[in-house]
This record gives sequence, C-alpha cells and structure tokens, in this order.
Amino acid sequence: MLPSMRFYVISIVSIFAALGIGIYIGLAMDAQNLIIEQKEDLATKLEQKFEDLRSENQSLKVNVAELKDENDIKDIFIKSTYEEIIKNKLEDLNIAIIETNPDYVYSSIGKELENAGAKVVNVTTLNKNITDTLKLNDIFASLEENVNGDLVTKAINSITESIVKGEEYPLVEKLKEEGLIYAVGEYNEPIDYVIICGGSLDGNPNRINKVDKTIINTVKALNIPVIGVEKSTVNYSYIESYKAFRIPTVDNTDTIIGKVAVILAMDNRPGHYGIKPSAEKVISNLENLAVE
Repeated sequence: MLPSMRFYVISIVSIFAALGIGIYIGLAMDAQNLIIEQKEDLATKLEQKFEDLRSENQSLKVNVAELKDENDIKDIFIKSTYEEIIKNKLEDLNIAIIETNPDYVYSSIGKELENAGAKVVNVTTLNKNITDTLKLNDIFASLEENVNGDLVTKAINSITESIVKGEEYPLVEKLKEEGLIYAVGEYNEPIDYVIICGGSLDGNPNRINKVDKTIINTVKALNIPVIGVEKSTVNYSYIESYKAFRIPTVDNTDTIIGKVAVILAMDNRPGHYGIKPSAEKVISNLENLAVE
C-alpha cells in the first residue's frame, strides 16, 4: 500500500523540525563560544586596566610625597622667616580685636600682632543675644537711659566707642554682667587700630548690617583704621560685606600667610588678601619691604 499523504506531511515536518533543532543547537554552541571568547577578552582588558590604574596610583603617590616634601620645606622657610618679615611693623600700636559673634575664635592672631610690636589691649566677643531688643530694653531701663532710635545700634555704638576711647561705659559694664558681651583685657587705653572678625555658622545679613556695619562706621567716625578678617573655612563669609563697607580684608587668618597678610595690610598696605574668590591677592606685594 502506498504511504498516505499524511505520512509525507509528517515526514517533511519532522525533517524540517530536525533541521531547525540542529541549526538552533549550532547557533547556541557558536554563541556560547563567542560569549566565552568575549569574557576572556574582557577579563584581559580589565586586568590590563587594573594594572594601568595601579601604576598610575603608584605614580600619584610618588608625586604627592614629593609635593608634601616641597610644602614641608616651604612651611619651614615661612615659619623661620615670617617673624623677621613682620618684626616692628606695628610697633607701639594699641590694637583691639572685636569678634562680632562667638562662632569662631580669633584670639590666636594676638601672638603675631605682638611679634610685630603691637599691644593687644582687649579682645571683645559679641554674643548672639546682643541683638535681643527685649533684653536691651531692660538694660537701658535699668540704667535709666532713654533711647531714641534703634536699641541694637545704640548698644553697638556704645560698645565700639568704649573700646576705641579706652573708657568703660556703664552700659558696657552692664552688657558684660548680662552676658551679652565677653571681654578679655581692659577698656582702659585708647586704641590705634581695630580688627573686626567675621564669619558665622548661619548667615544673617540683617545682623551684619546691624552689628558689623555699625562697628565699622563708628570706628571710622572716630578716625581709627579698621580691617575685617575671617578664617579660611567658615560656613558663611562676611568678606564681601566688609568689602562693600570699604575696609581692607584678609580671609585666611588661621594660616601663617594670612596672619602676615593682616600685619602687612595694617602697615599701610591695605587691600583684599587671602585665598577665597573675594580676595584680590594672597598677600600684599613684598617689594620695598624693609626687614629690620
């Protein structure tokens, strides 16, 4: 009996199915071989990249070590010569340091000022509550003082006058007692130069205008020079405001270079010095600088 048409159809389908399976298996094997080859190639490239990075890292370590040695030499040179650079630059000057808030401490610059021949008569810190009008109102009332105008401005003006003139006003004594200001030293000698220290943990432009600007304007009105300073790292910088108030500035007084810049600026070399974008130079030009 001749095979039926159904037999032929099944046979043909089986043949094509077998061919399809064979082709699929062949492609799968080729793909597997290709993947294996790619993995091996990738592993080789990664090993080479890792080796390159390791070599680069080693080279960078050598460069860092060389730069550190170079900086150490420069630091040694600066530390061994800066006292000669600043010697007698501020001879016989009475200086007052005013910290306009307690966030950052600046009393450490006093040593360099004294090495330059100056005398730091007092260091005054204005606490956060110096702008507390209710507290100030009670203080003025206890002294039986009538104030026309802004209480904060009146208080800051009196503090600044007391410092510059070397006369401790009753208001200043009361502000000390109430903890609104803190002072090291006495208000018993007239001041020749004022250093106002800024920078704060939280920015408050209103406080800068109420406190710092009033101090600067009062000092200027008394014909006493004033310079604005801050540390190289502060949360909120006052330097741009100080520049707007038209006083010289130094923005890195926590470094030896910054301390020297302060002294040279006070020695008739005013400018805006430091390392921040607001600075015009790192330090004043040292041409014609007489070292005694």
